[in-house]
Amino acid sequence: MYFEFLGKQIPLYGIFFYIGIFAAGGVALLICECKRLSKFDTVASGVYAMIGAIIGAKLLFILVSWRDIIAYKVEYELSLSDTLMSVIKGGFVFYGGLIGGALGLAVYVLQFKMKLSDFADIYAVVLPLGHAFGRIGCFFGGCCYGVPHDGAFSYTYTATAGTTPLGVPLLPVQLIEAIALFILFAILLGIFLGHTQHTYLCVKIYALSYSVIRFILEFFRGDKERGGFLYLSTSQWISLVIFVLVITKIIYDRQKADQTRSECTAPNRQ
Repeated sequence: MYFEFLGKQIPLYGIFFYIGIFAAGGVALLICECKRLSKFDTVASGVYAMIGAIIGAKLLFILVSWRDIIAYKVEYELSLSDTLMSVIKGGFVFYGGLIGGALGLAVYVLQFKMKLSDFADIYAVVLPLGHAFGRIGCFFGGCCYGVPHDGAFSYTYTATAGTTPLGVPLLPVQLIEAIALFILFAILLGIFLGHTQHTYLCVKIYALSYSVIRFILEFFRGDKERGGFLYLSTSQWISLVIFVLVITKIIYDRQKADQTRSECTAPNRQ
């Protein structure tokens, strides 16, 4: 879908992508001082994270879709340069972007000798906001579409790029995820503003919440370019790993805190 402006067609996917970036960046600038972080470092680290996110999202897309890319090249008899161009113009995988963005942020932190904890919760708060607008863009772009659903709250594409089924009522799973992400953003923002002294609290809540959201919604996705293994998609396996790692970390931190508390309260023996 496109937006007409001065006689030119501008893809709504791109418009919402940039709205998400500016919305997330704007909120980050408003709340960064809660962690005594400068606006310059907030913006500069965001550039590093964005570069890492784009690279990571594209690499994971290639990893899970390489069979489809080869099949597409053979079917349409594309040259190597045309195939590379189609890959560049092709999709992205969010979890690849999440991992790449985290690595980009880590590079910034290491380069300028700062603390990751200064940035982590801010990014955890604004990430669902930017992601939500991105999912709205996915809906208008016709990617990441849902399973066939001939009932209430369905949408039928009549013209779109890629492999989106045309003339088939589909579940708009992109919009469902966007709603869930907006709610998650509101919850995380409230927690962040009320518990600024708790480092990584928003990170843990975001990781647990989104891994559950994504795992469930993957069952309602209809696109086949996501990759999979043993009846679960690539994103579902990543969601499971993230969920288990965060739960393990929470249990470890709780046990360590209980041990420290017991040592402090134990009577001294001569």
